[in-house]
Amino acid sequence: MNKKRISIIVLIIGLIALVAGAVFLIVRLSAGPSVADGEYLVNVGKWAEEGEPSVVWTFAEVGKGTLTTNNHLNDYDFAWAIDGDKLLIETEWLYTLNDAYEYQLDQGANTLTLKDGDKKIVFLPLE
Repeated sequence: MNKKRISIIVLIIGLIALVAGAVFLIVRLSAGPSVADGEYLVNVGKWAEEGEPSVVWTFAEVGKGTLTTNNHLNDYDFAWAIDGDKLLIETEWLYTLNDAYEYQLDQGANTLTLKDGDKKIVFLPLE
């Protein structure tokens, strides 16, 4: 009688563990792939400023890219890095520009939003 009771308790604990594991598996699989922000910027590649299609930032590889503000009449190299919630950009222009933006990358909506004080710039993937 005692062995039967222990067996039933072990069975119940096993079923609870099985159900919990199945729930975690389903939640994990339905969440979709998680991609780091830097990798996502590179995967999309070209980002155009909303309302200004001649302003294009290209994230060619992690840490390197090019940008244009005049529809590729002039292209400038830049180095970039992500530091917490900051996107750091060092642009080789007439002189070296060092900019730091607060950024938000919404992978679901495909938007990159940069804030510099009160100024807000939204970038969308360039087809």
